[in-house]
Amino acid sequence: MKASPMTRMVVILLSLLLVPSGALAGSPTDWIRTTLGDVRSTLAEHDVDGKVSQEELTEMSRLIDERFDFPELARLALGQHWHQRSPQERKEFVTLFGKLLARSHFMKIQTKAKAEQRYVGEQVEGDRAIVQAVVMAEENEIPIDYALVRHNGSWRIYDLGIDGTRLSEVYRSQFNKVISSGSYDDLIRRMQIKLQEFAVEGGAEN
Repeated sequence: MKASPMTRMVVILLSLLLVPSGALAGSPTDWIRTTLGDVRSTLAEHDVDGKVSQEELTEMSRLIDERFDFPELARLALGQHWHQRSPQERKEFVTLFGKLLARSHFMKIQTKAKAEQRYVGEQVEGDRAIVQAVVMAEENEIPIDYALVRHNGSWRIYDLGIDGTRLSEVYRSQFNKVISSGSYDDLIRRMQIKLQEFAVEGGAEN
């Protein structure tokens, strides 16, 4: 059975964060290399049983908040429903979405995961950039595109393209289904429940 786009993305995300990579010269590419190195260093300090302490959770959340543009990724993921939300609802959604991404994609990484990654190019247009890489995961060569935006002189990741599929698109499809079959409040409740489940599994509270 072919893996779902979300499953495929999770597997690749878990792999690429744990391996050293050679990088091309250039600000966006070098920034990506440094970011992944910092994430790997933080993850390497986790207990061997995979549990996350409150201190580690706080440090990891801080690191991810500094390197990812969650408001932009959240806006893209929520799609047309973003415009229907109040400023307070948008703030709540960004917070929940950021925590969900951090716990689901970054907190469950096993330090024994192996992969190879190399950078193959970058495109810069003003304050936007795309860093192109290739990752070897499960004996497959998979293209990765890091979408970056520059804020106050520093780059931040606002989306990931994996094998032609955007992370924001995968979430947008899932969110649309929940809202269409129920309501926006149903989506928020599901996200909150999922975060509670991650907290119990990780041995730390959000």
